Formats: sequence, C-alpha cells, structure tokens
Amino acid sequence: MAGKSNWGDPGVSEMMQIQESRLNAPNTNGGQVTRTLQRSGLLKRLRMFYNAQVNVSAYTSAPTKSVYGPLGAGVKRIRVEANGQIPLFDLSGLGATIYNEIQNRDGSVLAPPAFLGATIHNMGATAGLARYDAIGATGDFYASLPFEFQFALPVNISGQMSELGLWLLQNQAIDVGINVQFNDPAPAAAANEALWGGGTNTKAGVVAGTFLDIERELYTIPQDPGSYPNLSWVHQVVEFDAPFTGNFSRFSIPRAGLLLRAVVISLDSSGLPVENTDIAKLKWIYGSNDTPIDRPGWAYNAEYLMDYGRYAPKGATVLDFYKWGESGLKFVKSTEDLANLRLETSFTSTATGTQKIILDRLIPVAMR
Repeated sequence: MAGKSNWGDPGVSEMMQIQESRLNAPNTNGGQVTRTLQRSGLLKRLRMFYNAQVNVSAYTSAPTKSVYGPLGAGVKRIRVEANGQIPLFDLSGLGATIYNEIQNRDGSVLAPPAFLGATIHNMGATAGLARYDAIGATGDFYASLPFEFQFALPVNISGQMSELGLWLLQNQAIDVGINVQFNDPAPAAAANEALWGGGTNTKAGVVAGTFLDIERELYTIPQDPGSYPNLSWVHQVVEFDAPFTGNFSRFSIPRAGLLLRAVVISLDSSGLPVENTDIAKLKWIYGSNDTPIDRPGWAYNAEYLMDYGRYAPKGATVLDFYKWGESGLKFVKSTEDLANLRLETSFTSTATGTQKIILDRLIPVAMR
C-alpha cells in the first residue's frame, strides 16, 4: 500500500499500485492490440512504459532515427476508452509524448537526468527508462520511454485540494480498455513514424521486446457510499488532426465540457515540427469575432518557460487555463457557453502542413 487518499474520510480508502498484463506488439511489423482493465477500485492514473527492440543481423550503413522520439515513432495511436467507444484518452504517439511534457510541471521526460551517464545511475543498470539507441553495428537495439495518463486532477476548491476525474472501475456495466497501435519499428524506408528506417542492413522487430507495460494507481472503494469522492466529472484528453494551407489554420473547438488546456502541435508538410518563431499569431476566438487571446508563438513559449521552468517541446504551443488547479476552476473555459469557439493560427513561412490539436478537458457525467 502506498498511503491514504486525500478525499473523503482518510481512513476508508487506500492507494494501490497494481500491474496489468503486458501488451506485446502482435508481430514483428507492429499491429494493434487491446486489453480490458481489471475491475477494481477508483482509477487515479495509468503509468506506462513503452519499449521497442530490433535485431540487426547484417550491417553496412545506419538507419535513420525519427525526430518524434521513441514513443512518437513507435506508437501510432493509443486509446483508453469506455465500452470500446467513449474515448477517455485518444492520442497519437507524438501527441502522448508532448502531452506528458505539458502535464508534468516538475521536470521533462525527454531530458535525461544529469547523472544518467554515471556508473552508479540506476544502481549500475546499463540503461535508463528513457532510451533511443543509434544503430551502428549488428546486435540488439532499444528505444523506450515512460509516460502516464492522469484520470484524477487536483483542483483547489475553497482552500481544500480535491481530485476530479476519478474513474469507478467496479461499474459492471462499463468496461475500460486500452487499445494500442504499434508501428513497424524497423521498416525498409525512413519515416517520422519509424524508429529505425532505411539504411543498408538486415534488421527485424523483436515481438517479445516490443511492448507496453501498464500499472494502475487506484484507490480502494470506501465501504460507506457517503465517503465517495466527486464522480460527476471525467477527465478526457483527445487529439484531432487539422490540415492547413495558405499559411493559415482554423480549428473549431467542439462544445464539450470545461477546457483545461488546448495544445497545438504545428507540423510542416514533411511532418516536422514548426519553430515557434514561425507562428505569427495564434488566436482564441468566440462569438462573432471576440478575441481575448491574440499572441505570437514566442509569447506562448515565454509563458510556458515561466510556468514550467523549461522550454516547450519544438512545434508545441500551449493555451494553459488549468495551471494545476491552483485557483480552482476560475480560469478554465466552458465550451458549452462560448458559441463558435475556434483557434486560428497564422504562419510566417510555413504554407502547408497539419496541426495536431489536443483538448484537455473535464466532461460532466450523470452516473458511473
């Protein structure tokens, strides 16, 4: 047991860490796999570890590593859904990589610790959790990255910290499942969604070494229903693709719940991240033409630097209304109350490309 919960009667619920069964890639070329979570407790977060392995049996020249990193190149899509149709989390591998940077106020998953190369790190282990090998010979090579999806979000309500978004897994009418689409880790041609593509070599994915490990962090169910936490909200993080041309993008935000963050990942026609200096304006508009936010890319990244103590990932621009719940929900935006809500981006030199829009929101639910 890892301690007591911070909601309701502190004596009725304990926090638990439970390992789920490993999700292996179905074949050497990747593929799709689905797993239903065990029905137990109130889900607080899913902590996950992605790992890919290839074997190189003959080598002449090196394959190309992807700028998307281990998770972005190795996983096409990851979904956590209720009853196979209601998305709770629905992100590309690249979106999950960037979202995990943004939801982590205290440090970067992408930046290795300063001591990672020291002989004592991990008590003498040969590799850390975050890894992306360069292939320059024959043998086994690895790419890995830890990440997590938080179901419960801390919110300061009347001076008391509460958790909104806990998901009741013991509802017998609703299954919660994880669907993962693994990319081919070692295709013949280089690509953004290829861990090691191209080169002159003989390489193949290793099924046993390409997997997703999943751990649930949860609370036990209180015996007294009066001690249940607030279950009237669900935390939902969903990613949309918005192609654009003519140096301009417009994305209409669906009317669904309270918007905590809008993350805009701008990619050029080759799928490469756009520099924040190329974003002339990113506007938040509603109604006929009310524009309370109208800023260049550098200004968003300056705010991110002040809030997080590090730069935003390349290509990512963040409208952060949540601010970790420090002031309750006073800064979040109700998409239900704002008609014709949209994001508009003007680029200086990027004429065509795609924006990945991640909406981080709280959705009201009747019963779970």
